[in-house]
Amino acid sequence: MPSEAFTAASISPAEVNDMLKHWDVGLVGETAPITGGSRTSPKIKLTAERGTFVLKRRPLYQANIERIQFAHHVMMTASTAGLPIALPQVARDGTTFQVQPDGIYELLLFLNGGRWKRTPQQAFEAGRALATLHRGALDMLWKGNVKASCFHGNLIVVEALRRVPASIAAVYPDLEQQQLLDVCQHLSHLYQQASEQVDVFGYEQISSQVVHGDWHPGNILFDGDRVTGVLDFDSTRLEPAIVDIANGLLQYSIRAGPSRAIAKWPHQFEQSLFSGFTKGFHSVNSGNFLEFVDMVPGLMIESCIAEAVIPIARQGMFATIPGDKMLAMILRRVSWIQSNTATLVQRLVTDLKP
Repeated sequence: MPSEAFTAASISPAEVNDMLKHWDVGLVGETAPITGGSRTSPKIKLTAERGTFVLKRRPLYQANIERIQFAHHVMMTASTAGLPIALPQVARDGTTFQVQPDGIYELLLFLNGGRWKRTPQQAFEAGRALATLHRGALDMLWKGNVKASCFHGNLIVVEALRRVPASIAAVYPDLEQQQLLDVCQHLSHLYQQASEQVDVFGYEQISSQVVHGDWHPGNILFDGDRVTGVLDFDSTRLEPAIVDIANGLLQYSIRAGPSRAIAKWPHQFEQSLFSGFTKGFHSVNSGNFLEFVDMVPGLMIESCIAEAVIPIARQGMFATIPGDKMLAMILRRVSWIQSNTATLVQRLVTDLKP
């Protein structure tokens, strides 16, 4: 096997040799580290006689065996439903992962594809793929602990907002604190207000089902407009499907740009993408989507805030973006959603009509 320039956080050549004793892939010709994703779960690409694969190592302290088994079961179900999935490969002992002292290893099928190009047809296909997953998993049987944290009504988000000012100050001690405190208090109010409104519309009465849990453009691969890969089932869980739909709709409708120009990012949705995703989901099976459209803007506000504040509370930053600048953009975006709630609901109703 050729030597590679692995970093300390990567999977070493010795690990590769040891792990491939468990999977029958034939002779390995090339290996290459894969960037992106969680820093605590390194991955490498393997080109072998029997295909191209991804070897992934999860840290033991974060791993939950039942959740990994559940995620793999969901992936298999989604594949049976017709979605292109980076399927876990069955090892010689009949399992789909190996528990070792230094981590839990999985071998996944490598999928080719390009990234999100922000076209309405891609948004349509992403919506259709999510509905296909929901429909396929609707009657899926499960066992064990498969619950996971949801962004709706989560006190962790409120607590994260309380800790954010100190976390940002640790990185940027010269920032004016009062303005930052005001932004966090405003976001906390908007989050709790949105959560209460979603509950008023009957959230607690909705049955839960298997959902993906992290449906965004970074987890979908395309070939032109066609979906060629659905990735990352680590957040798959049981919750009302409308939560998954609202988050996906948010992620496929927002507009961003270079991190250095975050102050200029548009805060409003791109209408053609919003409608494309909605119609794509509806083209397969909208289920009871139309009954719950009033909840969608509130769930979007909750998702938008939760996604940003939890990492900022830990690191004072959102990836490479200073935490204060990210929060200012989030406040603009969720304020826009709140002000346009009626318009967004009406757009959904229109797009969901036959």
